[in-house]
Order: sequence, then structure tokens, then C-alpha cells
Amino acid sequence: MNALNVVTLSEAKLFLRLDADYNYDDTLIESLITASVQEVELMTCQILYQRAITAKTNKRGTYRIFDYPLLSIESLTNTDLDAVDYEEDESEWFTDVLSDETGYQTLVYVAGYGWDYEGGTETPAAIQTALKEMITYLYENRDNPKTHYPAIVDILLQPYKRVTLF
Repeated sequence: MNALNVVTLSEAKLFLRLDADYNYDDTLIESLITASVQEVELMTCQILYQRAITAKTNKRGTYRIFDYPLLSIESLTNTDLDAVDYEEDESEWFTDVLSDETGYQTLVYVAGYGWDYEGGTETPAAIQTALKEMITYLYENRDNPKTHYPAIVDILLQPYKRVTLF
């Protein structure tokens, strides 16, 4: 999966009220889709399409996963690429991966909306609509961008924003 699975080119063109056979701006629209998906992921701490994510633990062998929805933890390996035993401690806002081994370790986990992995769900309609509003805003203001997205974007994304304290 990629960002173009969250909002397809044809969905974006329909929302922009462009003819389906108008293809001069397809590359631009695809880049706006990708940029909008990345922005919403940063704003909400939600992964909008399923993918495997690789991270490094701290020296104590722990890692806090804020990404949502978290589908599975695939592996935790030490620097010799040996599997390391770990425990998961889930809370409402994050999941801690705890290991008894100290030192930096490599964690691979799967997170995101979509159906590539068992237990997947569709990206919520409000997030998809917010993305389309962002794409429209960026497309229509590409020559003279303003400072903020339209207020409807914040209204639609507010229920999906996750609180993180770093």
C-alpha cells in the first residue's frame, strides 16, 4: 500500500471537479495526495495506510509506539540479529515494548489502516474527507499558499488526534 490507496487519484480529481480524462496535473495531484497523507499522519499520530515500520529501542531495550492503529509487532532483534524476548504493555494512547536485554535493538511492527494484514480496517471517512479538503486547498492555492488549512480540516481531524508527550 501507499498514500495513493488512502485517497486515489480518481477520487481526488472528482473532489477537485476535474474531468477524469484531464491528465495534465496528475503528477501534481498525486504529489499533493502524498504530502497531505504525510501531514495528517503527523497531525494525528495515525498511520493512514498499512506498512511495516522499523525503529530502534533505547539503551534500556524499551520502545514506546504511539502509531495507531497498531496491528502487530513482527520482531525485536539485537545487534547480532538474534531474536529478543519482549513484553507488550498496552495503554489507551501507546504501546510499550519492553525487553530484559539492554542495548539498542531493532523493532519491526505493522501499523495503519487498510486490509493488507489481518485485522485491518478502512481509513475513517472523516479523515478521507479532510485529506480531500487539504488536497483541494493545496491545488487551488499552489501559486499563492496561505498559512493555514481551511477550518473544516481541523474539525474533521480533531476526534482522531492522539495526545503524545515526548
